[in-house]
Amino acid sequence: MLYLGLTGVVVVIALFVVAWRLWRRVWQNEADLKARQKEVEANEIKRLDHIHQSINVIAAALIDDQVRVAEAGIRMAVLLDNLPLSCDSKHRFAAIFEVYNRTQHIPTHTAWNELDKKQRRAYEQELFALESELGEQVKEAARYIKENPFGIGQPHEVTH
Repeated sequence: MLYLGLTGVVVVIALFVVAWRLWRRVWQNEADLKARQKEVEANEIKRLDHIHQSINVIAAALIDDQVRVAEAGIRMAVLLDNLPLSCDSKHRFAAIFEVYNRTQHIPTHTAWNELDKKQRRAYEQELFALESELGEQVKEAARYIKENPFGIGQPHEVTH
């Protein structure tokens, strides 16, 4: 009887130790998950801050005529596309997105350099026509951005 009682106590203690270790692992996993979530949130804020700053710089450069309308429009469209914009914001920046959409077929970088002069001129004419048509609207959006710069540390929807 004593032997059976001692065996029962040993089994209960062993089960307690196993349960304790499992709970400690659960608590540690929860702590690790919370730490990873904080890191992800911090990285997302940094990413958004970089996008905001880049958009602000490009808009200022466009207003100061340091960059072509087409190039600024393409670059800002790519950046804006990575933000959680409201419908009003998408509408406000429609000309920027239009420039991007209408220039996607134009080769860039190495492919541009590989074009012959006749092809480059044709694309340049297309860019000039597009800038003529949408340039003022894109500059108006850039002026709006310069007057209302994208903020730093805004992890939620952008309401510009």
